[in-house]
Amino acid sequence: MKLCVTTEEPDIHSLVSEDFGHSPFFLMYDTDTGSWEAFPNLAGESTVGIGIAAAEQVVAMSPDVVLTGHIGMHGTKKLQSRNIRIVQDEEGTAEASIKRWIKKYGDTCRPAPTPARTAPPE
Repeated sequence: MKLCVTTEEPDIHSLVSEDFGHSPFFLMYDTDTGSWEAFPNLAGESTVGIGIAAAEQVVAMSPDVVLTGHIGMHGTKKLQSRNIRIVQDEEGTAEASIKRWIKKYGDTCRPAPTPARTAPPE
């Protein structure tokens, strides 16, 4: 599974960024291998549409989950349209956030429950 963490620096020991769109870096962590790589947020310098532009960059990296401090409505919609789970209110280091996620959910992504469907009446 791939986790994306918004970070202040390009390092796993960096603090989690408080704002998804303005995060300086996106740290991609692979739970299968324990490897990670940081990418600069190319949308961070823009003045308009930052959340959507940042979300498009993250979507291209194909994470299963995004861990961040806060994400706006437009970024949320973009990520959710691709079935990427979002966890907000993260703080501390990227490494600590990743460890909390793995401790809570293991290395699997648990999707939100889907409402039960019923067959139409006959």
